[in-house]
Formats: sequence, structure tokens, C-alpha cells
Amino acid sequence: MKKKLIVAASLCAAFALGTVTASQAASTLEKIQANLNHGISFLLNGESWSPKDANGKSAAPISYQGTTYVPLRAVAEATGADIKFDGNRQQISISTGKTGSNTENPQGVRTPFNENTVSHMKWSYYTSGITRNKEDLRFGETQYQTAFTVGGVNSAGQGVAFKVKEGTKKMGVLIGFKSPKDEGKASYVIEDKNKQALATGQVGSGKVENNELVLPKGTTELYVTFKGPAGEDSTGYVIWDESWVEN
Repeated sequence: MKKKLIVAASLCAAFALGTVTASQAASTLEKIQANLNHGISFLLNGESWSPKDANGKSAAPISYQGTTYVPLRAVAEATGADIKFDGNRQQISISTGKTGSNTENPQGVRTPFNENTVSHMKWSYYTSGITRNKEDLRFGETQYQTAFTVGGVNSAGQGVAFKVKEGTKKMGVLIGFKSPKDEGKASYVIEDKNKQALATGQVGSGKVENNELVLPKGTTELYVTFKGPAGEDSTGYVIWDESWVEN
């Protein structure tokens, strides 16, 4: 049954990925009479799901001679596959993350923070950025190499924002904090763009704390807000070393 569904999905690709030229239609297309089946529902990982076309409109499956044909792009993207259509060659390529061209970032494998996996975002008036200053990035006996950083942390709060690639499902985020008095603690919250808190905690001055996040579907923007001792000019860090993303 699984094999039959995959074949059916492939045959239905023209509906989801593009059209063919008139000359190709004459040689490769066969006219049939089929029906859109609005009575079929879908469960994706146990939850209700509806396939959409590239314009966000509902894409109903097709019933033809006892076989159900589903929109290939919608199904592939919902299950984490990368799909491309070459109109000139009339060829569909599917990468699952385990084989083929998508082996650089296979599914379920943790990839460290680097220039290819995360990028800094400007957020409001906060002074933030990327630092590789070794003096700034020494925490206890550990020397870190790179971090997103924001200064001016006090009781009013300051924050740093960064972006990950689409399809990121999980993250490990190493949070650091430094107070000019080498004492006190900061509270922090990691949120998505909808203000949904994904992790909260406290970190002492000169200390680091690990956080593991499960990202809501479609989340690419993360906002980290620090609140430190009143009247101080402290610094918050999102340390790249030991931080990771997972597709």
C-alpha cells in the first residue's frame, strides 16, 4: 500500500509542481476522467492536516480507478522532504535528508551554530551583535569563540535576536551573562516572534546555562531577553559554542 501511494503521488506531480508544453502534452500526456475527492481527510503525526497548493489554497486528492493521488509538493514539504521541479527536463527531484543532495544537513542530526545556520537580526533599539573577543568570551576556565551579545542589561531588560533556517525543529542554546561587579544573576526568556516562551531561566554572572528548545512549525526567528540587576550595565550572551540546530 505504501508503494502504491508513493507512485500515485508521483503521477500527480504535474498538478502540484507545474505544467507541460504543448509538444510535451502531445507525446507524454494521456487524457483521463478523474474526480477530486473532498471526502478524504489526513492525519500528520496524529494531528489533522490539510494539503495546500503553492498559493495556499486547499488541494484535494484525486480518485481514479481505485487509486488515490495526492499533491506531491504539499505532502513532501509537510514531511520534511526537499522537492524541486525542472520544467525543461520535466523531472521531479525529492531529497529526504538521508540520501541524495540533502546530505549536508540530514534530518535528526545536530549542526553547530555557525554562519550557515544562524544569523543576527536587528531588534528595536537594542545594541547587539556578534563578538569573537576572547576576553569577553572567557567564562570561568572555559574559553568560548563566538557569541551573539547585547549590552546595557539591567532591570529594564535588553535583548538579542537571531534567525535560523526554515525547517529547524529543535535547538540547543547556551546562554551566558556577565555583570561588571562579577555578582548577581540575570533572568532570561527565549521567545518566538509571536511572544511564545520556548525557554526561561536564570544565569549567574560569569556562568552559562544550556537550554533545549522544540520550535513551533515554521519558526525561524528567536528573541532572547535578559533582565539583570537594577542600575547596572551588564552583558548577555547567546554563545555559539555548544549551541546547535536540528532539522
